Amino acid sequence: MGIRKVEFVNNEYYHVFNRGVDKRSIFTSKKQLDFFFKRLHTLNTTDSSKYFSNKRNKFKDQDVMGEGDKLVTIVAYCLLPNHYHLLLKQNVDDGISQFMQRLGTSYSKFFNQEESRSGSLFQGKFKATHLSGDYALSTVSSYVNLNFKHHKIDPKNQLVKTSLFEYFNEELGDRICNQIEIDAIIAESGSLVDFKRVIKQASISFADNKNVELSFDDFEF
Repeated sequence: MGIRKVEFVNNEYYHVFNRGVDKRSIFTSKKQLDFFFKRLHTLNTTDSSKYFSNKRNKFKDQDVMGEGDKLVTIVAYCLLPNHYHLLLKQNVDDGISQFMQRLGTSYSKFFNQEESRSGSLFQGKFKATHLSGDYALSTVSSYVNLNFKHHKIDPKNQLVKTSLFEYFNEELGDRICNQIEIDAIIAESGSLVDFKRVIKQASISFADNKNVELSFDDFEF
């Protein structure tokens, strides 16, 4: 097993991502997408007790939370048919590694049972980039939130889940991003109006047609 080049440091930010082995789909149904999304919430705990693990496995459709602190702070996410992107801040020592190991193991087991398959689901270990001072969180969060645009994926026709609407306070379902982090990112741009302008400009750069802006109307997640 190779040694990871990126060192995870507490209170630092990381862009974390991975895709299906052989570029295969990792989400083939909304049920699978929802399971992965819920695990982003329920596995984010320092509680590693056997009781918590057994209860979580028994009640797969419920949000079973541990009693510990959060391993990471979730800043942004985008779940796509064959890969995912996360923007995370590490809260405790080895927090990102623990979180991602739990997430990968739990979801791979669930997916393989659903699809009647065996073997690895993801293409090796998750990838990570440390966001040093050269990266503005507003820029990276825009890239993560709009990653479906970057890959020319239409969320009306394909499985997509993005934290974009949490930033605009328009998310109708569960919210898992840290609101303090969202507020700080928006403040980088000046105001919510300014941040929406940044996002709109980013959408143009990601779009097929550079003259077409991203519309947030009628998206279903």
